[in-house]
Amino acid sequence: MKADDFIDALIEKALEEVRSRHPEATPEYQRSIATRIAVGALRYFLLKFTRTSVIAFDLQEALSFEGETGPYVQYAGVRARNILNKLRERGETLPDFAAALNEEAFARQLQSEDFWQVLLGASQADSVIEKAVDAGEPAHLARYAFQLAQSFNNFYHQHHILSETDREKRTFLLWMTQFFASQLTRVLGILGIDTPEVM
Repeated sequence: MKADDFIDALIEKALEEVRSRHPEATPEYQRSIATRIAVGALRYFLLKFTRTSVIAFDLQEALSFEGETGPYVQYAGVRARNILNKLRERGETLPDFAAALNEEAFARQLQSEDFWQVLLGASQADSVIEKAVDAGEPAHLARYAFQLAQSFNNFYHQHHILSETDREKRTFLLWMTQFFASQLTRVLGILGIDTPEVM
């Protein structure tokens, strides 16, 4: 199968899902999102294997929103950005994190093991990038992106960020969300994978 035909098939399959989720969007916008999802799915699928692996490509698996796939990782980034976008839609702005979260505030919030684990994972990006480059194995970085997405999804389900009533905790949750979104977007960018506006 020619590479162009293969990518076209991936885009068409992704387009079915995008159309069902966003029927109000223009056909051009739907295709743009589907293309970014399809290319991300293909790149992630190929990069998650080590250089010596034999790869049997599975179109359904690659485009799945569940499991170790490009769309799963992309969706975590979209979800994080959506939280920040909803804040703006409510007429609010992001807090001045430097002013609102001093050392004592961070210490109080990081007494939670959940917060500590998410922050620890997200802060290891530089180390993982360096190891992946040294080993010549982008699979290490792809695996890290998946683990980061898993960690954030668990964090998202456990904490209602925008409806949090404790002001300091809400500010910290927003900071964590922004930090995660920037780290994941950066890692995916290194892998050549874009994060769409919607999924």
